[in-house]
Amino acid sequence: MIFQNIDFHNVEEIEKTDKGYVMRRLPLYVREKVNEGVKNNIFGTGIELRFKMADGACDIILASDYLAEAPVASIFYGSIQGGWEYSTKMIYENETVIHIEYPYNLEKLAKISKDNGLAFSPEIVRVVLPYTNCYYVGVEGKVLPPSKEEVPSETYLAYGSSITHGSLGLMMPYSYPFRISQKLNCDYINLGFAGSALMEEELASYIVSRKDWTFASVEMGINALSDKISLSDEQFEQRIDRFTKILGNDKRPVFATSIFGFNGDKQEKGERFRNIVRKYAKERLIFMDGLDILNESKYISADLTHPTLEGMEQIADRWGREMEMYLRNQKSI
Repeated sequence: MIFQNIDFHNVEEIEKTDKGYVMRRLPLYVREKVNEGVKNNIFGTGIELRFKMADGACDIILASDYLAEAPVASIFYGSIQGGWEYSTKMIYENETVIHIEYPYNLEKLAKISKDNGLAFSPEIVRVVLPYTNCYYVGVEGKVLPPSKEEVPSETYLAYGSSITHGSLGLMMPYSYPFRISQKLNCDYINLGFAGSALMEEELASYIVSRKDWTFASVEMGINALSDKISLSDEQFEQRIDRFTKILGNDKRPVFATSIFGFNGDKQEKGERFRNIVRKYAKERLIFMDGLDILNESKYISADLTHPTLEGMEQIADRWGREMEMYLRNQKSI
């Protein structure tokens, strides 16, 4: 959505609060029908502030909530990561002014982008927000939103748990949806919901109602193992049946996977859930087993569940390669 001449990518609604604007990835009519974790989610997951700078510089003002992880924004000039002075910026609890300027070598970056067929022009500044709570406060300076012709025409939508959301990938550009979009040279929409990916049919219906994605992926199962959720095998199967049926009726490619390898308890239940996902997703979607994507204990962080940086990259490599091969054969991207 466009707000204050900035393209708020992956934002459907903006709400004003005392601290700044909360950015919502789902519209209210969807949030009202799903679980509390999704309904109350204000993470910056997959949200980018995209704009061009008419005078070559501007100040973006942000704020954050205190969390255990450091909220760090990443700056890209189109597809190219910013240099050291404009690469990453900490977002503090109080209003944080992030000054951004075009690099002196913008023409060279434009040539590099053109020669390599990169998806974004370096004139488009992308402030990639962290997956922690984040607030937009305002902008100082003359900015303009990108036109439709200046952003990729193909878009990858990813739905899933905190793993899709990017947890312990340390920063959003290291999340597997971001990395897959880079590898496939397309745009992306991140609908990862930490602890709350429960495969609700309302979410599936919303995903297929969106016309802004070319292909999608769904990561299913890990949140259903939680003691807080406590889904039985029968309840889980009902959800997977309904969720995959709705997605399978869409003509666009939808890639599906089950629970990735993890080091914690509930391995037996996890395997039962993998089998349930396989049963329905293999028939209706483009299925790749979670253990075929990531099943190395050394690539799981100390919490025994979330992939490390190496684990995230392995997901992006293996699943991304599967997507690329399928899409190339289908001539979809």
